[in-house]
Amino acid sequence: MMDDWKPNPQAKPFIPRKKRSWYLAWKYKLYNQRAIRRFCQTGAVLFLVITVIVNIKLILDTRRVMNEEDSTQDYDEIPPNLETPRRPSNGRKVLDIEVYSSRSKVYVAVDGTTVLEDENREQGRGIHVIVLNQASGHVMAKRVFDTYSPHEDEAMILFLNMVTRGRILIFTVKDEGSFHLKDAAKNLLKSLGSQIASSISWRDMWTFVVKKGGQVYGEKHSKSPALSTWGDPVLLKTEVQLSPAEDAECHWQDTEINRRRKTFCSKVEGYGSICSCKDPSPIELNPEVLKDNNVFNVPVAVIAGNRPNYLYRMLRSLLSAQGVNPQMITVFIDGYYEEPMDVVDLFGLKGVQHTPIGIKNARVSQHYKASLTATFNLHPDAKFAIVLEEDLDVSVDFFSFLSQTIHLFEEDESLYCISAWNDQGYEHTAEDPSLLYRVESMPGLGWVLKKSLYKDELEPKWPTPEKLWDWDMWMRMPEQRKGRECIIPDVSRSYHFGIVGLNMNGYFHEAYFKKHKFNTVPNIQLKNVDRLKKDAYEKEIHRLLSEAEVLDHNKNSCEDSFIPDTEGKIYVMYIRMDHEADFTTWTQLAKCLHIWDLDVRGNHKGMWRLFRKKNHILVLGYPFSPYSAKKPASVTPVFLEPPLKDEAVPAEQT
Repeated sequence: MMDDWKPNPQAKPFIPRKKRSWYLAWKYKLYNQRAIRRFCQTGAVLFLVITVIVNIKLILDTRRVMNEEDSTQDYDEIPPNLETPRRPSNGRKVLDIEVYSSRSKVYVAVDGTTVLEDENREQGRGIHVIVLNQASGHVMAKRVFDTYSPHEDEAMILFLNMVTRGRILIFTVKDEGSFHLKDAAKNLLKSLGSQIASSISWRDMWTFVVKKGGQVYGEKHSKSPALSTWGDPVLLKTEVQLSPAEDAECHWQDTEINRRRKTFCSKVEGYGSICSCKDPSPIELNPEVLKDNNVFNVPVAVIAGNRPNYLYRMLRSLLSAQGVNPQMITVFIDGYYEEPMDVVDLFGLKGVQHTPIGIKNARVSQHYKASLTATFNLHPDAKFAIVLEEDLDVSVDFFSFLSQTIHLFEEDESLYCISAWNDQGYEHTAEDPSLLYRVESMPGLGWVLKKSLYKDELEPKWPTPEKLWDWDMWMRMPEQRKGRECIIPDVSRSYHFGIVGLNMNGYFHEAYFKKHKFNTVPNIQLKNVDRLKKDAYEKEIHRLLSEAEVLDHNKNSCEDSFIPDTEGKIYVMYIRMDHEADFTTWTQLAKCLHIWDLDVRGNHKGMWRLFRKKNHILVLGYPFSPYSAKKPASVTPVFLEPPLKDEAVPAEQT
């Protein structure tokens, strides 16, 4: 075998491999182990640092919670003090007052008796205000202003300005009360003596006790350390020396009216000049008599809850309207609340209270049913009822408007209601207070209900308490309306001023109610009332269309230039409406016009009527509306597509 072997001339020469020394091998292994060890040590250090940070935060959070619980527990363990207020050396009584402010709870205790406690997580956000009588110490008013929301600070300013000088004011914040607390409100609090009000900021806790126009008894403030957290709970303890009884009373002439005034003003606060000692506002308003008043003997049902300041404003408005009959007014209060009934008694009106049934929307619905049923039971001979709510102003000609239209109910079976409210009647879309419309929706907000409709149709199938339905949305359903229509004015005779309610807040009111047009002109003679009857109205619409000038549909209907700069003319525009429920283009147009766009209201057979630049505009849905035959062949109906979710402007018309 070896004899046959021949070397390969192309092979690389053999070089023996040197053996790695034991020292180098050990050093290499040791280096790798050190690198791994350093990596592990670094990871361990980072883990320890993170653990320490988490534990520190947990300890701080736990301490914060314990502090709040301890403060609350300290309060809960205080036995009620039922003794008479103690007397200092000068003989005057002294009140011990505790005021607590925190993220989730507020309370006020006077001489150990809780006069305010709110720990409901879903309600009560903002600044709570309590007013005490400076002579007796009893609670005269409780209010909460959600100053996180817009315009609530304005309501607080109004309330505080109407509180009588010398009363004891107590303030405490729950959760957050600064977001919409503007400078005007802060300056008012500062003028009362607050050293903190001007610097109250996001999620701060604050308590303040002061005599209006007098001494500051105490103030505490806890700053929020960061946007994501709240200030520490605040507990203010102070003493208030009571004033002599004669300092808290007015000495009015002894009359039946002033006895009512004295009873009211000794119990409640925040009603301004009605309780003025020098020049009190009148209680009996004595408006002008309305000639040929067809609604003088029609019962008026005022639907109310626990919003006494709203009810006071509403009743003053109602009792100032020409043609009012106070004997026919009944206020129905949902619950046994004392202050709303005090307001009713102040004006010498009838009030009915009952136990609430149901929750949320169902409670409101059941309150309406109970009130309407009671109204017709109290007035068995009445054919109609006027229905109002506690957060409405009514115009000076409210009863005149109803008096001129109520006969239509008996002469036209196609009517569902007569309402004082125009859903589309904004300051920029309503113009003529003598003009009336027929609409297929039920506006509510000051309306006339026919007894036969209620007793024969609505009452037997009214939504039951377990159904969380809005009563007015239920009444708008086709099953109830049955093709009937309501009469409404172009310019509303009611105004919805309430910004606090089950389905209402400051944002919603600002967007959809604040800029509604409201008639302030007395003695308006409505024109062509009989043309609102079913057949006559159709003739009126055809007359208007024959006189109307077609707008230029090549222009953008969302632009102001779409309507010519004229006055007193009639224009018509056509929009795409393929079937009865096709409101795509109308909804987008309503958004452009800044009118009601949450659902479809104010239409009659696929047609809407409104004013723009003092011109009467008819909007026709093509081809659904029976008036579509009036459209010229050369006109292409406007079609507006809903914008995509990420788009900020409406789509171009085609």
